[in-house]
Amino acid sequence: MFRVDYSFIQNFLSQKRNIIITTHKTPDGDALGSSLALLHVLKTNHNVNIIVPNDYPHYLKWMPGNDDVLIYEENEEQSDSLINQSDLIFCLDFNKLYRVDTMFNILNNNNSYKIMIDHHQDPDSFCDQILSDSSVASTAELIYDFLINLDYCLDKDIATCLYTGIVTDTGSFKYPNVTKKTHEIISALLHFNIDHSFIHQQLFDSQNQSRLLLLKRALETLKLFKHQKTALTFLTAEDLLNADYKKGDTEGFVNMPLSLNDIIFSAFFIEFKDGIKMSFRSQGDFDVNVFAKKYFNGGGHKNAAGGVLMGKKMVDAIQYFSDVLDSFSNDI
Repeated sequence: MFRVDYSFIQNFLSQKRNIIITTHKTPDGDALGSSLALLHVLKTNHNVNIIVPNDYPHYLKWMPGNDDVLIYEENEEQSDSLINQSDLIFCLDFNKLYRVDTMFNILNNNNSYKIMIDHHQDPDSFCDQILSDSSVASTAELIYDFLINLDYCLDKDIATCLYTGIVTDTGSFKYPNVTKKTHEIISALLHFNIDHSFIHQQLFDSQNQSRLLLLKRALETLKLFKHQKTALTFLTAEDLLNADYKKGDTEGFVNMPLSLNDIIFSAFFIEFKDGIKMSFRSQGDFDVNVFAKKYFNGGGHKNAAGGVLMGKKMVDAIQYFSDVLDSFSNDI
């Protein structure tokens, strides 16, 4: 657990600042909800810009403030100028600088004061201050605490963004790291009369047809490793092309095999131009964070992690997974 110096931050923000808020590549609900909530709070007294590495799914673009988000890949020159003029950069929902992808160089060479707010394990030390707790279910919960400790007032837009971050990163409150405090924060956010039914509808009931086509294909690839209580599904680049894949279409696919009896570890592989990316989910004590770090150049949380393999075909990636699963089976 890492804590920040709230007195220092409060004093630093007592003057008008140029502030950048950024997060990891392909922002999810927690990353974007946290970023937008912080934007709404700070923009009253500061010049604030959200810059994210690349585009994100359509079902997140309804949130208040979305039109103010700058996509780095589409606005590199403008983004670099804003970053170079900044006094303060907030790094939200990531703790390894490579997670910002194409923004790595500009951030790595930038001397602005940096504050990390994140809930993943083993944060790197590229920020001046770090607020990090891997036992917390979402970065949005840490943002809530951050704002309360700085005596900021919340409103409906801020509460909506924070609720979105929490509900997405907790799997609608079903993951084991959800705590009493998580629900207490949700209760506090509901005091702002947010429309939680509308939020859930936008997040989960506004999908593309391509998502259903890809889900059908992914389920057809289901492979069970019964001895290791493991399930694997995958999609190739050809599958994505045939279904007219859109960003966000495969969100949550990795969780589905965990509904099967006796399956406690699920892996989902998806083939992109820049490599095969995988998502890992587990139930109980099996630590997919350790598994991802050891074999797949990745990491994350105990029960939710990801990784990547470069230069391999899907058939070879699956064989590699099968081989390392055998050596890891005693931990499952």
